[in-house]
Amino acid sequence: MLIGLIDWRYSQVSLLTERLIGLPFGTAAVEELLRTDLLDANAIYRRREIVEALRQRFIELGGDRNTSREQVIVPLKRVLDGPLFVRIRPGFYRYLGPEADDPGSLTVRDAEPASPEWSPDLAGRAPWRSQLDKASTAQEIMAVLRSHGRERIADRIHYLQELAREDPEEQPIAPDSLWHMASFLLEQGQLPDPEVGVSPNALAQVEWTIPNSSDGRTRDGLLAMEFLPRGIIGFAALSEPYRQGVDRLTVYGELHPAQALEAVRPFTDQIERA
Repeated sequence: MLIGLIDWRYSQVSLLTERLIGLPFGTAAVEELLRTDLLDANAIYRRREIVEALRQRFIELGGDRNTSREQVIVPLKRVLDGPLFVRIRPGFYRYLGPEADDPGSLTVRDAEPASPEWSPDLAGRAPWRSQLDKASTAQEIMAVLRSHGRERIADRIHYLQELAREDPEEQPIAPDSLWHMASFLLEQGQLPDPEVGVSPNALAQVEWTIPNSSDGRTRDGLLAMEFLPRGIIGFAALSEPYRQGVDRLTVYGELHPAQALEAVRPFTDQIERA
């Protein structure tokens, strides 16, 4: 039985090699390569990780050694929009696996919070809470951030808002999303300042790099959050980039802030210690 399985795998790889050698990198090559256990099913990957993994495997199986990342990106875009992947957030995708052909298997349900709205506990209110409750504009929110130790975040928001005023293709951060981001970062004062950005749908986004757990210095993991106007946090995290044969921790979803924080605790613990 084992010999038969090895023979089958060998014949599949041989067939794949024959089909790829001398052929340009296209959609068919992407789909074929994904069926060689290139990615782990139900795991989250950055798009650039997928691009590099595809390029390397293509070359390993006899493809053109001069294949560039740009040649991979164009056909990959079509595949990312197909049934094999679920988009988690900009630049992040969950690979469903090579057998994801049944539409019924493609439904992904994120965990729903017990309540769609987040109302902070009024007991033991921090000094910044009453100030933030009164803030309704970006300027007022930035002022609260500045007065409570988040000057770098306020500077970044100011830059993004100015950029949106000058460039019609840039989006200003939606006030509700900005408010929830400020509330989270002020509440979680033990977390260092993240990188702040704005999504194509005008939502505030933050990212932290994660130290490699083995040496505490190499920074190659990522924790990203997006703040929905209704007070829910969309999050995606991975402990390290994809490496063939290496296990890694990934988590994603949309949750109430307290629940989201608990879901990503293994990542925030590493950030706090860094």
